[in-house]
Formats: sequence, structure tokens, C-alpha cells
Amino acid sequence: MYLKNIWKVVTAYLVGSFALIQFANIAFPYFEIQSYVGFSSDQIMKTLFIGLPLGLPIVLIAAHFLSKKGLLSSNTSNNIDTLENIGSYKQKIAVIPFANLNKDEDGAFLVDGIVEDLITEFSMIKEIEILSRQSCFDFREKKYSIDEFKKEFDLDYVVSGSIRIINDRLRISVELSELNDGNVVWGCKYDKVKEDIFDIQDEIVRKITISLIGEIELSSLERAKRKPTENMTSYECLLKGKELHHRFTKDDNEESLKALDLSIQADINNSQAYAWKACALGQAYGRGYRDDTDQLISEIMENINKAVELNNNDFEAHRMLAEVHLSLHEFDKAYDHGFKSFQLNPNDPRVTSVFGEILIRIDKIDKGIELLEKAYELDPIPQGQNTSDRRICALLTGYYLKKDFNKCKELVNNITDLDFKSWLLSIDIHKENKFDIDNLHWFTSGLNKFLNIDIELEVDRFHLNNKELTDALVAEAKEVLN
Repeated sequence: MYLKNIWKVVTAYLVGSFALIQFANIAFPYFEIQSYVGFSSDQIMKTLFIGLPLGLPIVLIAAHFLSKKGLLSSNTSNNIDTLENIGSYKQKIAVIPFANLNKDEDGAFLVDGIVEDLITEFSMIKEIEILSRQSCFDFREKKYSIDEFKKEFDLDYVVSGSIRIINDRLRISVELSELNDGNVVWGCKYDKVKEDIFDIQDEIVRKITISLIGEIELSSLERAKRKPTENMTSYECLLKGKELHHRFTKDDNEESLKALDLSIQADINNSQAYAWKACALGQAYGRGYRDDTDQLISEIMENINKAVELNNNDFEAHRMLAEVHLSLHEFDKAYDHGFKSFQLNPNDPRVTSVFGEILIRIDKIDKGIELLEKAYELDPIPQGQNTSDRRICALLTGYYLKKDFNKCKELVNNITDLDFKSWLLSIDIHKENKFDIDNLHWFTSGLNKFLNIDIELEVDRFHLNNKELTDALVAEAKEVLN
């Protein structure tokens, strides 16, 4: 980002200098310049030809110090200023699982996959808020009543429906209900061939969005740029792979990869199949399902890069690239991919979470915390997790960097299974505020839990964009644990 800023200044200076010389060369002959300024046009032109090149080093030195101090505007700051006002109120909706009228397993994965795609389509519309897939499907898993679901997530509307699959035809019934009064705002029934599924999804999202916020230009509904494939075999294998990926077991992970490979074989240009294969491989890496770590990482990057090559508007791939570059402490690249993913999908909690994590590390702490709070609100318990610890730990990091002691003190007590980062950051901010922690449960339990931890490695995994702070935390951890 620093080099980009300097290059912008150089380019602007050269373009401006050239324009000034051109203007002077054309304009001066038409005016009696000497009578106004006491110098002839030739003298002024000579001064410009000598002075402008000499001025470039001065401008570069000034740009260097301004950029280092963060006073020179950059892509990051300009992009941050254009982010949506996250705090403004938006209609909040949930798409609950549709009823599978076939009552068979094969039909179930297709029905749930179509609903998941609908959730993704809504999540790309920044004028509304939608619950995450996990929270939406919790309606079925936790057997919520509509009233309980509404109160739990403070919902305004719910989308529900049913799907019957008969050979190559889809029969879909869908309706949008307003939850305060219980009125059905919009509903429709479709009887189409399977190949029309993308058109059906587009119409559902468009009609419901218009019902909520009126006639607006929804560029996010330009499905042609995102449509994964024209091949229904590839699409069905993609949905099967995603469904298996969501189960988080080793066997299901292996079956997920097989389904995604079949999706790719059916259509080698299906960018989403590559992106989800990278997700499944990342799951295998994170959960220790495979031992060939180096080969696994290589496969993950190969599939992410292929997804981006096929479709630069694949938010999943940009989200994963943001996570990869954050883990490598390449903060500029992490920001670029995080921002791209957020532009494409501002409601997906995985996107808002990773982008928020990046922002708090590049001194955009308030905006980062807003995104982390939003991820926590829409998806309090992420897929594959049993608690909200991951969301709370991310928030604690943000409030620690903001030096908000009271919020950190509150959050650390809400974590079920304390991780090393939250434990150490909480120690540091408590000590900084001269608060006695010797008898606090979270502190004493951590003394035994983290006794034999590799301190330097684990603190490096905090991915803090501040070497002085990182070194100080390593020293503090060694003092406490040794």
C-alpha cells in the first residue's frame, strides 16, 4: 500500500507538471505576462522547466513522511470511507429450510442446496440483512417456533416454502411473511424444468426484495456473472459436495471432495466447484483429517486460484485468499481480497468476520468491530462450532486493540473454552488497568492449560500487525507462565 501511495503521488506530479507546461506554452503568448508579474514568458518557462524536475524529490520526501504517518490517503482509507453504514437499520429476513415433499435423501440435499443458494443471493444485497445459513437452518434443527425464532434474532420477515422434484421438473412454492402481524406479503408457485432453477431463484429474490424495499436497481442480481454452470449434473454434484462439507466429519469430508471432483469433471469451468473444493480441503487441513500438510496447502491454493481465474467475482475464493494472506501477515493483500469479498457479499458472516479481523489489524478498529459485531449477530454459532467462542474471541481482540478494558472484561467471562490469545490479551489489558486477576477463574485455569504452550509460535498466530506489541506479549506470557 505504501508503494502504491508513492506511485500515485509521482504520477499525479508528472501529469500535473506536464499539463502546467502545456497550458503555459499555449496561454502566455496571448497575455502580457510581464506587465502583471514582472517576468517575461520566456523567463517563466525556463523557471518551470528547471523548477518542476527539482521539485519532484521534495514532493517524494513529503509523500514518504505523510504515508508513514497515515496522513496520505490510500486505497484502504478511500475504500473504507465508501463502506456501507453498517449501523443503519435494515429489514432483517431469514430463509428457513423448505419442506422436502419427496421425503427422500437425494431430494433433501437438492432442496437444502437450493435454499442455501437463495440465502447466498439475498446476502449479496446490501440494502437488507439476512441470517446466515447456519442460523436459518437452526430453525429446523432446534425446532424453533416462528415466535421464538423471531425473538431470538429480532426478525422482520421470514421466507418459507416447499419443493417437490419429479424426474427433471421442479415444483416450488414460496412465500414471504411479515412477522409482526403474521401477514403473507408475497407468494408464488413454480412448475419448471430443473435447468430453470437459476431463473426461479432470481425471480424469487427480485420479487421479495422489491416487496421489502421497493423498485431499485439491483446489480447484485446479475446472475449471468455468478451462475456456476449450465450443466445440471455439475450443479447437483456441487450441492451434494456442499451439503456433505457442512457435516464436518472425516468421512463426509472425503465424500464431499469426491462429489466436488465429479462436479468439476462434469464442467471444468464451474468456478464454485473449485472454491468449495478449497473449502473442503481447508476443513481437512484445519481438523487434521490428512497428514500430507504441504501437499494439502498446495491443493488448497491451486483450487482457490483456479476459482478466481474462472470468476474474479467469486466471493468465496476472495474470502479464502483474505484468510490465507492474513495468516501470512500480508496485510495489504489480505485487505484487497477481504474488501473484494465484502463488496460482493456484505451479509455473509464468514466474509464480515474475516474482513473485520483484517480491519482491526490495520488501524481501522471501529469499522472492524462493527463487522465482527454484525457477524456475531447474524451467525452467533458458526458452522462446525458448538459455542459462540470464535465470534467472542474475535471481538475481544478488537476491543483489546481499541483499549476498551470494560468490554474486554465482559467478553472474557462469556467465553466457554478460553483460547490462548483471549487469555493473554485479557491478562495484558487487566494489568494495564491495574486490576488484580490472581483469583479470577479464567486466569487460574489458563495457568495450567497453557503451561507447556509454544509461546512465540502461538503469539505469532495472533497475526498482529505490530512487532513491538507482539514482542511485549511474548515477554508477558513468559513472565506469567515461567
